[in-house]
Amino acid sequence: MVLDPPREQVNVKRMMIYSFIPFLSIYAGWRIQKFWLLTGINFGLGLVIGGLTGGIANSIDNYAASLAIIISGIAAEIAISLLLVKHYATEYNEKISAASGTESQSTTK
Repeated sequence: MVLDPPREQVNVKRMMIYSFIPFLSIYAGWRIQKFWLLTGINFGLGLVIGGLTGGIANSIDNYAASLAIIISGIAAEIAISLLLVKHYATEYNEKISAASGTESQSTTK
């Protein structure tokens, strides 16, 4: 397909940095061919963590404690998202290196 990314390894650290930046996170997901999976997981995380932190924060009368709970929920969501991008980028690199290894062996025979 025309819109498929090139079949070469990606820089894992760069993809993790891109996942912080809103429009570049779309590129990072597309580049490692896990855009829809990452979008679905992040959407689900947002609903679950947002619901939990919002419910807990609304039940507490202390503003500072509520704010701390909300910030910790956001930090947890960012950390999980980064770990997912790191995992899938590493998996993508392994898949590409395995495919290029079999191609080079088949051309040398």
